[in-house]
Amino acid sequence: MEKKIVLAIDDNVQQLMEYKVFLVPQYDLRVVKAASEALNFLNSNRVDVILLDIEMPNISGFTFLEDIRKIPSYMYVPIIIVSGNTGADFLHQAKNSTANDVLSKPVNQEMLVTAIEKTLAKGNWA
Repeated sequence: MEKKIVLAIDDNVQQLMEYKVFLVPQYDLRVVKAASEALNFLNSNRVDVILLDIEMPNISGFTFLEDIRKIPSYMYVPIIIVSGNTGADFLHQAKNSTANDVLSKPVNQEMLVTAIEKTLAKGNWA
């Protein structure tokens, strides 16, 4: 069976390294450090799920969410927000965004894999 492709977008190199430990070899993990890099990557690559940090330089994760949902081929791709921000306003905005799930950092392997599997199992992300 072909591995699902997970794109992790986070400006924290340590977080990206943790994703590699948690997700490889179960998933085909791709990592980028900025939302602009992710948009460039997605122009020529397919992914099955996106792990998205919100607080990044240049383009915020919420802006990225708005931008990607305008691309027909990514309108329904599952996106899981993974953020260290636990403020009430942030969590309200995250829960009301077009993301499929929201996780608070730090995440452990079981939490992350469970969220990915649950999101992928839904099948139709509309």
